[in-house]
Amino acid sequence: MRIGDIPIRVVYSFGAALVTALAVFLIFVLFSGDQPAAPAGTGRAGTGATVRPSPSASPITLPSLPAPTALRVLPGTRSPVLGAVTDSRAAITYAKLGRPWAVSEIPSFSVGQRVGTERLPSTMIVSGLLPGDTPRADLKTDAQFRAAATGAVRWAIRDHYPAGGKVVWTASQKPVIGKGWTLGYRVTYVLKGRKRTSQAALTLLDIGRRRPAMLLVTVPDTRKQLWADIAPLVASARPL
Repeated sequence: MRIGDIPIRVVYSFGAALVTALAVFLIFVLFSGDQPAAPAGTGRAGTGATVRPSPSASPITLPSLPAPTALRVLPGTRSPVLGAVTDSRAAITYAKLGRPWAVSEIPSFSVGQRVGTERLPSTMIVSGLLPGDTPRADLKTDAQFRAAATGAVRWAIRDHYPAGGKVVWTASQKPVIGKGWTLGYRVTYVLKGRKRTSQAALTLLDIGRRRPAMLLVTVPDTRKQLWADIAPLVASARPL
């Protein structure tokens, strides 16, 4: 068979196949030395270094809760009350304090007030829905709210205090108004070689949703005159 007898479509098909094969060969030669990047979550960085977990991921051990104990007013100077904070996202309201407290945006919460800088240990009043995916079922009993409040304190200790803090409970009671649970606690930690203490209280309030509202106030001993604000503030909280 002579070349002139080959149909033109066969010539085109053969040429296309040859071009494709050549392209694949060149791509293999040029890029065969490349290595794929490590996928996210494998614990390897692009430089080959191991990504270490955050220290905040360390487990937090809390003592057993005491028998029902009232949250008492601590010594100090109470801040002026300027009105009420309305947290529409968490569906609660509570007292708005004046100076030295100032309104501030604080991550993980819908409403916040702060004294001083963002550095730990914090001096803050914050509210929002109970963080995380829990509870997995509606909270109905005191025991269920108590357990959820304990978990919320564990979360707060992990994220809002210096590492290594030790907790002592100072209160465990029903909220003044509404359904839920209130816990008072003292957390001790070492900061710059010195033993320091923060006083705090956290309350959960039933707002008729799967996740209850949470109000947290915490004050370190560097501003211990504001410890007097803790109990009255928590007592002012109520569902909308």
